[in-house]
Amino acid sequence: MNQVKWTQTDSRLRMNKFLSVIALVLATFLSGCGGGGGGSGENGNEQVVNSIQTTYSVSTLSLSQLLSSPFGISSDSSGNLFVSDTGANSILKLSNLNSATVSVSPYLGDLVSPGSDYSTCDNSNLYSPFGVVIDNLGDLYLAESGENAIRYADCNRALLSNTFSAQYGDQSLSGPKGVALYGDNLYVSDTGNHRVKLISKTSRGVGSTRLLAGTTSGYVNGALLSAAFAQPTGLVVSSGGDVFVADTNNCAIRRISSNQVSTFAGAGPNQTGSVCDSSDGAATVARFKYPTGIAIDARNNLYVADTVNNKIRKITPQGDVTTIAGTGLSGVTNGAGLSATFNAPTGIAVAANGVIYVVDSGSGKIRKLSPDS
Repeated sequence: MNQVKWTQTDSRLRMNKFLSVIALVLATFLSGCGGGGGGSGENGNEQVVNSIQTTYSVSTLSLSQLLSSPFGISSDSSGNLFVSDTGANSILKLSNLNSATVSVSPYLGDLVSPGSDYSTCDNSNLYSPFGVVIDNLGDLYLAESGENAIRYADCNRALLSNTFSAQYGDQSLSGPKGVALYGDNLYVSDTGNHRVKLISKTSRGVGSTRLLAGTTSGYVNGALLSAAFAQPTGLVVSSGGDVFVADTNNCAIRRISSNQVSTFAGAGPNQTGSVCDSSDGAATVARFKYPTGIAIDARNNLYVADTVNNKIRKITPQGDVTTIAGTGLSGVTNGAGLSATFNAPTGIAVAANGVIYVVDSGSGKIRKLSPDS
């Protein structure tokens, strides 16, 4: 298996990057999909699903400051991006996305001299933030993996003179990595416990946590509390309320719907003849290699950061999987989608205009996939 290569400096930020991000993007993968040998791609089962599909051009955002070790990403209704810079223990706001140089500013956490508590956005001393999402009020929710907690933050300085940051929900988590909003409900990938949890909002900034699905590490479909995941990471919710989970170590996209867990695309290692690989096709014919990030558009198409394959994949509501960007080689080449290269993509977000933003964690960059007209 190709390993994701990271550089390490003697700075504290790079050490955080090594300890925090490699734990998911590299070390976790090594214990994942079992079994060797050729997958469906090597056996000639790859299928062309759609004769006509949207094509993309890939570019790299020029940022006003370098990122240490980005992982998660979310967009708001005003066209801003919010990125969890895991190595710098902060959430950054990216604005003026169409400018020659995109503005980057601290949003939650202090890069220079973080405080010792969490009472305001400026003094929050974050520890390994991963997944991040922002609601229509401008309130931020993030998976603070190093604290085994979910954090809520009201950092809207335009409306309030004082900002607020606090833990959200009952904390019984282990290394949570993903968060997704659907109405007043926050869905959480409790990665280390191999479960999906639900935090129901009781008042602004306050929620109550319960187990939604999962038992222990494994690959089992069926009833919610009998199903099994293996290191679930990113998750999203469709317009109809179905929850889709990037089940990273099972190399599959799972669906939680009607009190059942099923495999929507890809296949877990316990399924006869399956393997973590790279191939397009219909539903479980397709293969992924340790996917982490997942996003959804207004038409309920899913977009997956297929991390170890260095590809961006699209899944239609019918389950058809295609590759929309990435050759599979590691790099930062821009250009036509299928000629571009990525380096361990993790977070992914779809803006209202159909532009896809990808956190290219291995290169520390934000990539932009623009639909071709």
